[in-house]
Amino acid sequence: LIAARLDDPMVRRQQLVDALDDGGAVRLLELASELKAAAGRAGIEPLAAGGEALRLNSRLETRLQEIFPCWWHLTPRAEGRLAWMAVKAEHPECDLVIDLGGGSTEFITMAQTVSVPAGAARPADEGAGWPDVRRYERPVFIGGTAVAAAHFAQSSTVRLDDIAGFGRTLLEPHALPSIDPLRRRILPRGLSLIEDIMRRGGWPAVRVSQRGLTEGLWLAASLGRGCSD
Repeated sequence: LIAARLDDPMVRRQQLVDALDDGGAVRLLELASELKAAAGRAGIEPLAAGGEALRLNSRLETRLQEIFPCWWHLTPRAEGRLAWMAVKAEHPECDLVIDLGGGSTEFITMAQTVSVPAGAARPADEGAGWPDVRRYERPVFIGGTAVAAAHFAQSSTVRLDDIAGFGRTLLEPHALPSIDPLRRRILPRGLSLIEDIMRRGGWPAVRVSQRGLTEGLWLAASLGRGCSD
C-alpha cells in the first residue's frame, strides 16, 4: 500500500500465498523482494509486518526481516489494535471487528483482542475458545474470505443467505473462474467459520470492510510510529 491519503491510495497490491506451505513461503519471499525493489525505486522505505502465519514460522519471519529492515514483529494484540484503528476510522459505529485470516481469527474491541487458532486455512482445534459475541450489535468482518463474500453479494452488507449461496456456487466446477485457485480451496472453511460466528452472534447480516492490518500500519506510520517503536 502506497498512499498520501488512506481513502485514495496510489498503489494497493494484494496477492494470496500460503505462508504455512513451503512453496508458498518461497513465493512470499519472492514477492517481498519485488515489493522492496518497487518501493526503493519510488524512494520509499516500507514498513512491513506479518500475522499469525509468521508467528508460527519464525524462520520465515527472520528471512523477511532481512528484506525489510523496518519490520514490526506483531503480537496478536498489536495486530488486533492496528486492524481496529483502520476499521474504526471507516466505520465509527463499529463495536466489534472480526478478522478472519488464514491461520487465526481475531475478535477485536476497543478494550481487547481475543485470538482463536482457527482460520480459512487452519481447522479449529477441539478446545478452541470462541468468545461470546452475542452482546455486540454492529460487528464488521474483515479478511479475504469476508471480502470475497461481499464481492459475491455485490454489497458491503453480507447476509447469511449470501454466505450459503456463495458456498453452493463454489461447488459448481466452472463457476466463478476468476477466483484464485488457492482462495477457492480455502474459501469453504472460511465461509463456514463466518456462518458459524454470525449464528453465534445472532446476526442475520453483517458489514464487511476491505481494510485491515495493512491500513492499520499505514495509520500508525502516518502518526509517526517508526520501525523502532
